[in-house]
Amino acid sequence: MDLMMGFGPGLALSFLCLVLLLFQLFGSSCQGRQIQEPVVSATFQFTHSMYNATIYENSAARTYANSQVKMGIHVTDPSWDIKYRIISGDEDSFFKAEEILLGDFCFLRIRTKGGNSAILNREVQNHYLLIVKGTIRGEAMEAWTKVNIQVLDMNDLRPLFSPTTYSVTIPENTPLRTSIAQVTATDADIGSNGEFYYYFKDRVDIFAVHPTSGVVSLSGRLNYDEINQYDLEVLAVDRGMKLYGNNGVSSTAKLVIRIDRINEHAPTLNVVTHIPSLMDNNPTYAILTVDDLDDGINGEIESVSIVAGDPLEQFHLIRTGSSGREFGIKEAKEIYWKDFPYGSNLTLQAKDKGVPQKFSAVKIVHIRNGDEDENQVMFEEDLYEVELNEFAPPGAVVVVVKLKPEPSNVEYKLSATEDAHLFHINSRTGLITTTQHISTLEREHFVLEVVSNANDIKVRVIVKIEDANDHAPEFQQLSYEAFINESMPIGSSALVVSAMDKDQGENGYVTYSIGSLNSLPFTINQFTGIISTREPLDFESSPQSYRFSVRASDWGSPYRCETEVNVTIFIDNINDNKPLFEKVDCRGMISQEFPVGEQITAVSAIDVDELQLVKYTIISGNELGFFELNPDSGVLFLTKPLDSANPNNGFFSLQITASDGENLADPMFLNISLVHGKLTAKDYICKETGAAQKLTEKLLKRAKINTKSTMEDLFLDLYSINRQSPEFDKSFHSEIDVKEDLPVGGTVVKITASDTDSSFNGKVVYTISDGNVDSCFNIDMETGWITILMPLDRELTENYILNITIYDLGSPPRCASRLLVVHVQDANDNRPKFLRESYSVSIPEDTLIGTEVVQIEATDKDLGRNSEISYTLLTSTHMFAVNSSTGVVYVTGLLDRELIPNCILKIEARDQAESGQQQFSVVALNVIIADVNDNAPLFVPSSYFVKVLEDMPVSAVVMWLEAHDPDLGLGGQVRYSLGNDYNGKFEIDRTSGAVRLSRELDFEKQQFYNLTIRVKDKGRPISLSSTSFIEIEVVDVNENLYAPRFTEFAKMVSVRENAAIGTTVVQVMAKDNDEGRDGEVQYSIRDGSGLGRFTVNEDTGLIVTADVLDRETTASYWLTVYATDRGVVPLFSSIEIYIEVEDENDNAPISSQPIYHPSIMENSPKDIPIVQIQAYDPDSSSSDKMTFKITSGNPQNFFTINPKTGLIMTTTRKLDREQQAEHVLEVMVTDGSSSPKHSTVWVVVHVLDENDNKPVFPQKVYQIKLPERDRKKRSEPIYRTFAFDKDKGPNAEISYSLVDGNDDGKFFIDPKTGMVSSRKQFSAGNYDILTIKAVDNGRPQKSSTARLHIEWIKKPEPSSIPLSFDEPIHNFTVMENDRVNEIVGVVTVQPSNILLWFDIVGGKQAREMFYVYPTACGQNCSREGGNYDSAFEIEKGIGTIVIAKQLDTEHRATYNMTVEATDGTNSAVTQVFIRVLDHNDNGPIFSQPSYDVTISEDAAVDTEILHIKATDKDEKNKLTYSIHSSIDPISMRKFLLDQSTGRLSVAEKLDHEAQAQHSLTVMYCRLQLWTKIKVKTQNYCTVLKEATMTMSLKLNQFWELSLFQKNLTSHPLAIMF
Repeated sequence: MDLMMGFGPGLALSFLCLVLLLFQLFGSSCQGRQIQEPVVSATFQFTHSMYNATIYENSAARTYANSQVKMGIHVTDPSWDIKYRIISGDEDSFFKAEEILLGDFCFLRIRTKGGNSAILNREVQNHYLLIVKGTIRGEAMEAWTKVNIQVLDMNDLRPLFSPTTYSVTIPENTPLRTSIAQVTATDADIGSNGEFYYYFKDRVDIFAVHPTSGVVSLSGRLNYDEINQYDLEVLAVDRGMKLYGNNGVSSTAKLVIRIDRINEHAPTLNVVTHIPSLMDNNPTYAILTVDDLDDGINGEIESVSIVAGDPLEQFHLIRTGSSGREFGIKEAKEIYWKDFPYGSNLTLQAKDKGVPQKFSAVKIVHIRNGDEDENQVMFEEDLYEVELNEFAPPGAVVVVVKLKPEPSNVEYKLSATEDAHLFHINSRTGLITTTQHISTLEREHFVLEVVSNANDIKVRVIVKIEDANDHAPEFQQLSYEAFINESMPIGSSALVVSAMDKDQGENGYVTYSIGSLNSLPFTINQFTGIISTREPLDFESSPQSYRFSVRASDWGSPYRCETEVNVTIFIDNINDNKPLFEKVDCRGMISQEFPVGEQITAVSAIDVDELQLVKYTIISGNELGFFELNPDSGVLFLTKPLDSANPNNGFFSLQITASDGENLADPMFLNISLVHGKLTAKDYICKETGAAQKLTEKLLKRAKINTKSTMEDLFLDLYSINRQSPEFDKSFHSEIDVKEDLPVGGTVVKITASDTDSSFNGKVVYTISDGNVDSCFNIDMETGWITILMPLDRELTENYILNITIYDLGSPPRCASRLLVVHVQDANDNRPKFLRESYSVSIPEDTLIGTEVVQIEATDKDLGRNSEISYTLLTSTHMFAVNSSTGVVYVTGLLDRELIPNCILKIEARDQAESGQQQFSVVALNVIIADVNDNAPLFVPSSYFVKVLEDMPVSAVVMWLEAHDPDLGLGGQVRYSLGNDYNGKFEIDRTSGAVRLSRELDFEKQQFYNLTIRVKDKGRPISLSSTSFIEIEVVDVNENLYAPRFTEFAKMVSVRENAAIGTTVVQVMAKDNDEGRDGEVQYSIRDGSGLGRFTVNEDTGLIVTADVLDRETTASYWLTVYATDRGVVPLFSSIEIYIEVEDENDNAPISSQPIYHPSIMENSPKDIPIVQIQAYDPDSSSSDKMTFKITSGNPQNFFTINPKTGLIMTTTRKLDREQQAEHVLEVMVTDGSSSPKHSTVWVVVHVLDENDNKPVFPQKVYQIKLPERDRKKRSEPIYRTFAFDKDKGPNAEISYSLVDGNDDGKFFIDPKTGMVSSRKQFSAGNYDILTIKAVDNGRPQKSSTARLHIEWIKKPEPSSIPLSFDEPIHNFTVMENDRVNEIVGVVTVQPSNILLWFDIVGGKQAREMFYVYPTACGQNCSREGGNYDSAFEIEKGIGTIVIAKQLDTEHRATYNMTVEATDGTNSAVTQVFIRVLDHNDNGPIFSQPSYDVTISEDAAVDTEILHIKATDKDEKNKLTYSIHSSIDPISMRKFLLDQSTGRLSVAEKLDHEAQAQHSLTVMYCRLQLWTKIKVKTQNYCTVLKEATMTMSLKLNQFWELSLFQKNLTSHPLAIMF
């Protein structure tokens, strides 16, 4: 439908369109049309709370204001009749509000009123804020908005200066192109109408004014002496006048520019301070240099003054040098530095001779105290504490004292203290040595004082003497004697010796030993000195006295000191031996006629003790008195005749003993046979005892021992005498060579000496007694190793003659000396040293290759190859090189000062040491390249391009040229010129390079100019030049006066949905009254809901479809079509196109939810409503003709559905939750069109539990035999009875109680677990019957009972056969959905033919004694063992483990229990590990409830949008993602969802203009089959709803799906993906 606006010819319209147009225009109201769409709740409001519109000032009557957006209200109710009225903001009644209805939008149009004499004037009021109210006729509904009318400008005013006079002062040295002033004019018009140009009224070459900013710049050199003031006039001319063919009206401003002389730069101070030598009679404390960058007298320095810091006027400045810019700070009078311990801070300032004079910034110079450094000298340590060995000989090194920093002429000496004569100090090096043997001084420490000649600084040196083993132990007695008897037992103490040692520590620790060449029967305790017996003593066989030496030794090092003392021990004899007969067992004969008184025989006994004479006695056998024994001699006499004798057995048996007075000898027997007649012989036969021989041997042995003792006494203690002097080893070298770089501590040579004496008499110590003049050497007192004490310096001393003296430690000590010549060999320890710290030379840049520049020279103090120097150029350059031998630097390449004005070369002087590291030094050579005019000036950039408006005023600067000449002086000064000026249109300033416009430009005559430009320097003798060009493009001034215009502001058309792409919709046309490019029109779609769905031909304005349209997605579209001309500043206008999409039946009905989850109580009666399916059909033709039907999931007709309303209700069949907890219904929704379409929706009906089942015990009667129980076990469990309830939740919660058989309170029961326990003791023969009641928690409550028979038997007799389980560990597996009382497993015990009782022992939280790997049980593993929550029970007398409570893998997946079996006396335990397998009883859950994502329309295919995440508590379930549905079916193919990862990506190219938002429903499912008794399939899915692209994905709660296997077969779940 076209809306005619009354301007320009309209398009051909059909008759019907004309009628509608007339109705819209003349009806002047927004009355809604009948649109076949569902009525929704209306919202009556403007599209924006404020609109912006424009209208030109001075507009004629009935001119409409233009707005970039649609102003008005969306018509959501076809019955609305909308009216608009301006309420406020139009006090002058300029405007009127009109309403025009088009499609679903009622436009608000604002126009100027007719017949009003007042005219809009932007300069008076540039905008109007209108309050517009919209109302609906016949209804109390209102809407309000604001319309901001912006009045656009027309060029009706001229520019004006403010102020009209300007004055500025600039220095004569102002650089070219400097902005020096700015003039300002204003034009009340705006935009291009307010634009104007500035230019000088009269031509001025030395200044330039920017045509638009008014900035005045310097374009020539100023000369105060020629002109010191410029009076200029600046014009401001309106640009708009020229556009309309008028030269314009201008205004004038005066500009006065004054020139000043200027002293531009202030002096700058540079100071170098130093401390003068004390020998300097007229010291200089600092050197100042003053710089001033000005030229001439302005750059000359008048003076430098001390402005602060010298109140006593002790310093003054003296000009030095010929330049007059160098000053020295010197003493004005004698300075007393003690009054200025920290020096002085002088404040200096310089002034030049310029006009006006300029002063430098003040400079503070610190003059250091000349004595300050001397005051800082101190010893390296405040106190030296050293330790010295007591054996140290004369010349031993004590310590080195040093000052820091050490002055060059320092001297050290020892103060005249008590101990000073014992030591010597090297006055140059500070080395302190001993002058005599320390051990003879018997002192523990010495105190020395060292004084230096630097300010008499002193330091104390405390020498502590380290104890050495120089004392031998001393016995308390000169000799020791003791008397002991021979009967002393082993270990008895005979004598104690004691010795003391004056040394300390181990040197004074004394031990004892016996020094004897012979074996002694004595031993000595090495620590206490106690001498004791170590074997039995015998006076008869040993010496009568023992004389030996006892040695006392200390534990010192390197040798022990020993002292001996004589010890004599006398042995007292005691009667400790009994007499011994020489002969025993004698027998002989005697005649009866033997005369009386005659000697028969004699006995003899020996007593070793020799103390008493032996007495003999007849003990027996002489009772008749025939015999007499002389007690002294042992002679046996006959005392009476033998005639009458008649001895027994014919012989006399005499038993004789001997006595020494105390001891009796062993008796001997003398048998005398009596014979008749005379005997010729009287010999008696006896047995020899050898007593005489033994006695002889003892006597000989004792005589020998006494002889040895006498010889040992004659032994002399020869080892304690120091007989020999120490001697140097024959390998001693009298001359050695030492490298001077041997580090401190390094070993030089080992001196070897020996002494043939023993012990300390042969211990040799070493010292350097003379020749160590620089204290460079030290010798180890004990080892003889000569080491470096202080660094060697061959350049200072080449040879040393060391007097090596050796001493022994004898008393008195002996010594020997040898001279050792040490030759110090040169080491490469000196760097080459350059004759100057740095070098500088200047050469012209045209110096020829090979020219010598300068010679660098260095010296080296080392010798030989170490002092030979080679020169190397370290700096990488091709311009210079250095002769390696002579150090001559010469040119090797072309020089270019402009590229490298100076070159700092690093030159290395390196010695040629053949071993070790070579030494080197580096010096800097600054080669200054002097300038030569060898560069032509170059334009920067090399060419120019500039655009110039064709109305640019004459004399305006078009551009500034820039040329660069790197040469210095005249060679770097340039002049500019033009090669061609196009008949005087352009000119150039020779000095500044400003290119000016000399004549007016005309775009229509010439659009481009190419100027040749030249630049030339002032070099001598030859000047250089270069050329370039300037491309000048003349820019056309905007003459685009008219915008394209449509004949109407809005248009309504229609197109059928599903029309092919490229179908023509409408053609729009606009007209532009300009000529040429300004009048050429092109079309574009820039706004509206149809962006991307339609395209327009930019030349013809033909609008066609760009996508397949879907009315159900979008029933209509708005397009904003722009018509734009091709002017320099393009103008445009727009038209609103309303496109209505005509409907086709192409959509199936859609339910409000992809799945429903209603619930209903089990056992509900008939016709109870469950849920109503809400569905709608996007197609308008069939939205009210839908029918509903249950197609699956209702085989037993538990449910019925109303085919018209979709209400699902119960039937006469009763629902039983225990039989089936949920029902999955498939409902088909069909539309009522001629070609019907349908869709399906899932309804999961959850059956709620009713308490219709009572608790059930697995057995009605339980019987158990238990052994009698004493008081100790009266609280132990007896038996557990448990029940189960098929109901759910509270209806299945069971409580237990005892209702019969417990009258005397002997039992109690756990109300939660059903465990019966005892309170009292029970004896054998008793029998108890208990009635146990189980009650659920439902309403009403239900219950059941069971009986427990307990027979108490006599405790079995103890068995010697131990109990043992068949397996130490049992592993069982159960399903989490296994029923209560199902068997888990059986544990068995051997022997099995006896009465046993089983129990699960340990508390709920008992930790089992083995570890379960987490991988063995999956999730919900726990090491916390025991029968957690009493989930299992074991048959008391059988060992069968059963389930006692419903299991849940997600809560607990493993149980570790200890099972005990007992026969009443013996017991055994086993570990039972039960793993609960997961059952598919949980649905997946999304990680977040919704997803909102924004993605660019230019995202490439396969671009990842997001990852959707879901989790499932059940184990090992394969989860899959799928896009279930979308609001717009097109969205289903635009995106791709990975089934396994949840990765959502772009599948097709997106187009924001075609569809800005996509809503997706995502489903996340997993399918798992378990077969146990009944085959049942459960599928759990989580639905992600309302996923839109911006992209909002909304997550619904998960839903579950339970199907019978047969349903799964006939309706595969895969159809939902």
